[in-house]
Amino acid sequence: MKGWIVAVALLTMSGCSNLLPLQNDLSQSGLKIPSQWSQQQVLSTAPQPWLADFEAPLLEALIREAVDTNFDLRSAAARLRMARAQADVVAADQGVQLGATGSASRRGAPVARGRLTENSFDGSLSAAWEADIWGTLAHRTRAAVLDARASEKDLAAARLSLAANVATAWFDAVESRQQVELARHTAQNFSENLQIVEQAYRRGLGSALDVRLERANVAGAEAQLAARRVTDDATLRILEVLLGRYPRAELELAVQLPVLKRQVPAGLPAEILGRRPDVRAAALRLAASDERFNAARKNRLPNISLSGAGGLSSNELRRLLDFNALLWNIAANLTAPIFQGGRLSAARELARSESAVALSDYAQVVLVAFREVETALAAEDLLGGQEQALRNEAKELDAAVELALKRYRSGLIDLITWLEARRRAFQAHSALLAIQNRRLQNRVSLYLALGGEFAPASDVATYMKTTKPSLHPGKHP
Repeated sequence: MKGWIVAVALLTMSGCSNLLPLQNDLSQSGLKIPSQWSQQQVLSTAPQPWLADFEAPLLEALIREAVDTNFDLRSAAARLRMARAQADVVAADQGVQLGATGSASRRGAPVARGRLTENSFDGSLSAAWEADIWGTLAHRTRAAVLDARASEKDLAAARLSLAANVATAWFDAVESRQQVELARHTAQNFSENLQIVEQAYRRGLGSALDVRLERANVAGAEAQLAARRVTDDATLRILEVLLGRYPRAELELAVQLPVLKRQVPAGLPAEILGRRPDVRAAALRLAASDERFNAARKNRLPNISLSGAGGLSSNELRRLLDFNALLWNIAANLTAPIFQGGRLSAARELARSESAVALSDYAQVVLVAFREVETALAAEDLLGGQEQALRNEAKELDAAVELALKRYRSGLIDLITWLEARRRAFQAHSALLAIQNRRLQNRVSLYLALGGEFAPASDVATYMKTTKPSLHPGKHP
């Protein structure tokens, strides 16, 4: 019976798993939702799986591995199984409860002419069922099912968050490896330049100060290389732990960071935020709190239940199945609370307060989600402009270094000018790698904030028309 009850409840609320009508659900919280984002982009494209945006097959393989092996995700899956089992437990209250008992005893007692010994064998079957006239049990069942659905969204959110964390850790590791290569190239370049400075000093075109400054630069470059290697080792071990591997710092990486080739579509509606797993989980918990409040409001109403029992009793085991000795009874029970020291009023107030907390939590989750999306959208253009500026700076500084070297060899400039050009060029290339990584991280943050890949506005509008029924039947207190 309980399986059918849970199945019906899940079918009844199947629309809840789709996009939620945010403006309706949040109307009583005071939070006003715009129809579109304040940050708009300039290109509209068809939806694609978000990982395809990076064109990194190795990254996709690592994310699949993490989903299979990550221990935090396993914990979330176990909590989902717990919530489903709890829903089954609550749903069982709406079904018929059956029980069976059996006993056998032997006793002896003294009598006038000796001792009396008697055997007793009993078997009975009992049944009980509560008539849910007021729908109290149904409210509790729906609340438990909604909690289970919320746990499903928690698992989906954990899976999406894990994928995003693996992606960002992978980008960090790739950037760190590129920074190591840049530092190694710089140290090698400084060592070669030291020979130029020493030759100039031997020809009388330079000073001892120039030699010592260049030697200091070589030592500084080697120190920078060692520091980059420390960072590279740490980032690689972080990624391996996310994958559920032992942190050996042996993971294979891509040679270069991927390049973003797709812009954010224009005209994404704010309603698309309703597909975020954490937003949907908060809405489902709000609906569950409403169901519990509706059940608590009816705690003064009488309960009607039916019970019955039948059994056999005999002093001989072989006659225990003689149905001529059947005993049975059927009863209808009516119970109603009269006075419980304020317990019922307190329970209603507790449920009312829990519903109010769930509404505020839901509004806060949505508000934070909007902040995350708006921030990521705003950063898309800003980081793109910053990357282009750094690319131009690095290009110009590379040319400046070559020109400064020629002039230094010709004795037209001093060593300090050449050293400054090289220092700035190294910093520009390092900053360019960092901003490329940051752009990738921001794109991952945007996907995480949106709850998945982009979708054209027309597709979302059509989807919303088919999933518009409100999630929760009750009213907020």
